[in-house]
Formats: sequence, structure tokens, C-alpha cells
Amino acid sequence: MWRTRSTRSTRRGRTTSGPVEVVFGSEAEAREYARSRSLDDRVLSTSVTSFRVGRLGTRQSVAWFVEGNEQPRSFTRRLYPTD
Repeated sequence: MWRTRSTRSTRRGRTTSGPVEVVFGSEAEAREYARSRSLDDRVLSTSVTSFRVGRLGTRQSVAWFVEGNEQPRSFTRRLYPTD
């Protein structure tokens, strides 16, 4: 399973909701959704992680996007504090 997470912010005086997570059955679908959502001016970034349902410790970062561009994997920020 692949999950896409959008990190939202307040921009241009708009108040928005918190993070949104969507689960996909394929990595390609998750990447395309993350790329397209990162183009929204209310979204700071999106990330894609893979995981196996019911198996702890299987979550791993796959990709992250800012303004439609995939960011380098060498970026050292942890996407989730438990990784």
C-alpha cells in the first residue's frame, strides 16, 4: 500500500485544515496524486510512503514533492518522527 500525505498551511490569509492522508493501491497513482496536490497554493509539500497493512515497522519514505517537483532523496528531514 502507498500513502500520500499533504501538508497544508495558511497562505494569502486563508485558513486551511490540517494534513490529509490518502491510501492508494499503486505507487504510480500515489506519486501522481502527490505531484498534482503539491501544485495547490495552499499545500506546502506532499510525501509518499509505502507500508504493509498489519505489519509494524514497514513504513518507509518513497518520495516528496514541492510545487510539482520531486525533491532529492538526500534530504535528511524525517517525514515522520517514528521513522
